[in-house]
Amino acid sequence: MEPWVYWLALALVLFAVDIVVAGGASGILLVLALMALAGVLAALLGLDVTAQLAFAAVSGLVFIPLVIVIMRRITGRREGQHSDGRLADETYTVQQEADRLVVKALGDVYPVKAEAGSDTTLQPGTAVRILRFEGITAIVRPEASSAPEGPAEKP
Repeated sequence: MEPWVYWLALALVLFAVDIVVAGGASGILLVLALMALAGVLAALLGLDVTAQLAFAAVSGLVFIPLVIVIMRRITGRREGQHSDGRLADETYTVQQEADRLVVKALGDVYPVKAEAGSDTTLQPGTAVRILRFEGITAIVRPEASSAPEGPAEKP
């Protein structure tokens, strides 16, 4: 069988896995599939196997930034920041985990940071709303009456 057939089969398998596993939203599988298509082109040009592999690898350097730009435009996300509508109306409690403050949301743990301009210092027990994410850090706004309560004093 011709080498381009193997490359094409690999590309189709990677596209299929991307669609089945990630719903077509996995950038890395898409890049790998595009690299395999570059291997098809190299094989059809009559290059030897080493040159085909090199051609596919170098094409990945072009496809990685291209796919990142396209995925950001499709999903409408700004660089480093995004919001999750599922978190909009929920209140979360800041918790201490090891040496950092976190919130638990949607089954995951995220480090927290108060929004810029907030005069409240976050402490464990503070009730917050998640405004957005910057990377994996949840940018939060403390609720108006969310100061953690200490032990009640007896008169």
